[in-house]
Amino acid sequence: MGELYENRKPELTTTEVAAQIGVSVPTVRALAERGQLFGWRVGKCYRFPRESVADFLSRNERPLAA
Repeated sequence: MGELYENRKPELTTTEVAAQIGVSVPTVRALAERGQLFGWRVGKCYRFPRESVADFLSRNERPLAA
């Protein structure tokens, strides 16, 4: 794989996803809990694969409010 991919971490935090899709952190958590955005819990935190966020953005122009 290219150098660009190797320098990026494979998953994003809740805060990073919120900034990327333009919603609040609680909304990202709600989307994950409702199954609208795939991610997994690590302790009290969520982690989201980059592909999951890209898929979410391709399916939704705007997420539903939490």
